[in-house]
Amino acid sequence: MEFGTRPLESVFAGAVMITPVDFAFVSAKLHGMRSKTYEGPRLDALRSLRNVFEMMTAVFPNLDVRSRMRFEQRLAQEHTNDLGRVQVFLDGHNREFFDWQLERYRLENLKVVLRGWKAHQTPAEVKTQLVELPPDYSLPVDQTLAATHLIDVVRLVPVKLFGDGIRRGAVQFHDTNKLFYIEAGLDACYFEELCRRSGSLRAADRDEVNELLAFEVLMYDVLFAMRARLNYDIAVEDVREFLVTGPPPALPGAEFAAMLERNSFTEMLQAVPRRRVLLGPQADPLNLDELQQRLWERLYRLANRLFYRSMFHMGCVEAFYYIKRVELNNLIRVAELLKQEVSAGEIERLLIRLG
Repeated sequence: MEFGTRPLESVFAGAVMITPVDFAFVSAKLHGMRSKTYEGPRLDALRSLRNVFEMMTAVFPNLDVRSRMRFEQRLAQEHTNDLGRVQVFLDGHNREFFDWQLERYRLENLKVVLRGWKAHQTPAEVKTQLVELPPDYSLPVDQTLAATHLIDVVRLVPVKLFGDGIRRGAVQFHDTNKLFYIEAGLDACYFEELCRRSGSLRAADRDEVNELLAFEVLMYDVLFAMRARLNYDIAVEDVREFLVTGPPPALPGAEFAAMLERNSFTEMLQAVPRRRVLLGPQADPLNLDELQQRLWERLYRLANRLFYRSMFHMGCVEAFYYIKRVELNNLIRVAELLKQEVSAGEIERLLIRLG
């Protein structure tokens, strides 16, 4: 069995798997954990600080953090630690599904390593950019950076499906020297496996999980297709290769055909699949950045509703996962904007709005 695809023994939490508990208990625990997240007044208070150093002190009062990059790494580390505390409550197919969601963080580290490999960076340079994860989620950084060819990199990747993702974009990478294709292949393989694992959940768990997973996969496909076509001028047939179009809850590829043929943001937006589901009743966003923010806001609201509605199934866990991801996104954004000396009102406009 390949490393990274088996159920993991609570490596994020650093604990032994405990006796499975019912979701009513899990939901109560998650409500307690959520009371400590940076939402509402707690997030608002950070926007009003004078600089990023005050924010570092406010968030980690007992930690000596001297740089914004190190601060953001610590935020990501605390984020994964919190998800690890959720992981220990799960078993069976629920555990296998959640384990793969946690692989997202190793995947993001792998992208950083690949960028370092392409840029011929030293291991020391690359390691300063990585999120600290438990040993079982590590990557062979030194060996990867020393690799001569992409196929050598593939052989070193400890998760087989990530190796498959690199291969998926290898031809286009060798033709263009753009890592965009490699990263697209990795993302597609990640989401396809996540969809496959959601299909193994019990019906009630699967229905709740897919409320959010279906939205995220569609969001990913739409944003990826727009970036590929508008920012990188990638041909339609190449974009189509990297869309997540199966298994369910991903949409069939045919639903994206009209959007891919358009040549401007406005035209593509008009042809987006499930347009009303994604965008809601508000006025259309004006650009890709605004669209991305709008989609994250809608995903957050979906998660927030499911968090309070789900008590007896996997929905409460899945909702918490997305709520935490929005929290991390907003915290990092506040730090970046404080560094730029952006006003509190402008910071509020640029965050993922939670109301």
